[in-house]
Amino acid sequence: MKDGGSTAAVAATPADPARLVPWSRSVPATLGLYFTFIRLAFLKFLAYRLRYYTGVVSYTVFVTGHYYIYRALFASTVAEPGQPVLIGGLTLPEMITYVAVGWIGRSFYFNNIARELSRMIQEGEIAMNLIKPFHLQTVMMFEVVGEAAFRLLMFTLPIVIVIVPVFDVMAPPRPDLYGWTFLSFLLALVIYSQWNFLIGCLAFYLKNIQGVLRAQMVSMDFLTGVILPFSMFPGWFQTVTAWLPFQGISYIPVTIYLGKRTGPDLYQAIGIQLAWAVGLFIAGRLLYRYSVSKVIVQGG
Repeated sequence: MKDGGSTAAVAATPADPARLVPWSRSVPATLGLYFTFIRLAFLKFLAYRLRYYTGVVSYTVFVTGHYYIYRALFASTVAEPGQPVLIGGLTLPEMITYVAVGWIGRSFYFNNIARELSRMIQEGEIAMNLIKPFHLQTVMMFEVVGEAAFRLLMFTLPIVIVIVPVFDVMAPPRPDLYGWTFLSFLLALVIYSQWNFLIGCLAFYLKNIQGVLRAQMVSMDFLTGVILPFSMFPGWFQTVTAWLPFQGISYIPVTIYLGKRTGPDLYQAIGIQLAWAVGLFIAGRLLYRYSVSKVIVQGG
């Protein structure tokens, strides 16, 4: 009777499911959470839209400077009789289009993830993000998408309206290249943002990366091909850049727009961008996971 009574008492006490089942969030709830950051980023930048309207003027000035430089360069170059003047494999209209599309694309994919992540680490704000139920790298990527959506509507399109007719920017050789170019710039957005995230992670070790950020700001437009197409450089330089992710940020999208990549070459270029986008995201995830163990809160 005693044993039977003990068994009955145990059976009458159900297990507490809250203590046995770990907390989890469904996939739709997770997507809803991260998509909220897209909306919040869009609204945040919408509050500072006047700054981007003035940016239309500065980008127009940049393109204007390159326009007259290349006109003078082509005018001073002598071609074979009956042959068009080519510099870096491009005619003058193609070169002007290359510069214009490069700066138009830059207005879309540019972001300051590295500077923002560095600020979080320096001010100790990173500590609060570590205890929140989301991954900071993913949050910043979705915020970049929201910023890019704002830039596309409030910055890129006004630049297109101004620059395209003023400088007689060429259309791509085929209508489908509009879609391929936009896809390529979307991948460029991921590559650029994940590279910036990696740079921002250096603040875990250097604490202050202002010098690194300045060096990146000066060199990035050159390394991505915004200022000069890679075809104007020696063969060894083109070989080196082919093994780096920077060509996928501007050079590949613009050459796709110009129709310089067709058939298998086009698919290969998109594949290279996709590989770098995934590879840099994984590298950022691994570096961040290792770096958070080195966090030292300096303030906050």
